[in-house]
Amino acid sequence: MYLHSRTRRWLSVLRKAEVNTRLAVDQIRQLAEARKQYGDRVRALNEQDKRVLILEASDSIALTLESQPPAPGSWLAETLHAVIDAYGGLSYGDDFIGSIDNLRVAIEAAIPPLAERVTEPDTSIDDLVSELERAMLVSLLVTLTSHNVLVEKVSDWEQPHRRFMQGGNVPGDVGHYFEVRTFTYVDGPGSGLVHMQELISAIDAGTLMWVGGTGREELDNYPEVQAVAYAQWFTYVFALWEEQFRGRIAACFNQIGEARIRGSDILIDYFGDIRLIRNDFVHNKGICKESANLRFLDWGLVRGQPIEINAAQMMSLIELFPRNELRTAPTPQPPGDAQRVPGKVHPQLLEDVQERAQDLGLNDHQLLDAALRVWLA
Repeated sequence: MYLHSRTRRWLSVLRKAEVNTRLAVDQIRQLAEARKQYGDRVRALNEQDKRVLILEASDSIALTLESQPPAPGSWLAETLHAVIDAYGGLSYGDDFIGSIDNLRVAIEAAIPPLAERVTEPDTSIDDLVSELERAMLVSLLVTLTSHNVLVEKVSDWEQPHRRFMQGGNVPGDVGHYFEVRTFTYVDGPGSGLVHMQELISAIDAGTLMWVGGTGREELDNYPEVQAVAYAQWFTYVFALWEEQFRGRIAACFNQIGEARIRGSDILIDYFGDIRLIRNDFVHNKGICKESANLRFLDWGLVRGQPIEINAAQMMSLIELFPRNELRTAPTPQPPGDAQRVPGKVHPQLLEDVQERAQDLGLNDHQLLDAALRVWLA
């Protein structure tokens, strides 16, 4: 699962900017040498030329400052301070090379600490909620558009195929198999090939048939690609919530409040419903079972029926995103049922501990509880 952090995005931008600024300086110095040798036959760079030369670096830094501004006083702000200052000091006059060198040096100094840390401490609950919403929107955008290429490739195939089938308007039929590695159509079956009819079926959302004199027939169908894409989204977003953000939100509230908040205390019905739908996609072959008990998403899923979520419902997840609920400090929940402790211990150590527990009159559950509390202390 992709790691979401501002540090990682800044690191990616600065790595490219470092290459761009270094190559720009090299090119300018080569031009200077050429002018020494050939004089005015080599054109001097004007301001527009200079801006274009480092456009990839300067524009990417500017856009990242706009979209991912480091919080004042944060570790990320301190790490990027010299880069931001050098970017602000870019000059397109006589000191052009010097200003680029300053930026390049600052970038080179910032890359190692960014690469070592990868994630930055969360500065506020508002920033953290915005980061979660951003991650969800990016994943949703990918999901809602992922089928477009497949629809386009099927359409590109159907046009010449139909012209051939309608009376030889083209000399030969297009291949009936799609090669996944090359995105091309081939004639025969083989490894890595999918028959075009399988792809046609996968994107089939139903049809309206009209034959003169006989009336019309409308057939509805839930496309396979839609089920695949949405199943992947619910699986990914629940993992994103559970593995990357739930614990971070709890930690953020722990910094600003007195009560101890755990990840399990962050109970948001929006993500609880996503978990139920995810469970049915993963464990119940996409048949509604747990998702019949949705508490927040009023989607009318019916127990025992296939989960057929439409694009409008997926789009509604944007407006339904629980921004205010996520920003509200939760109430600590009472302890749940006792859980098994994972791991193994040396048998002789276990024997000694159990003998000591007997001396103290502790059963196995009391022993584990006492041992773990002492370890934490």
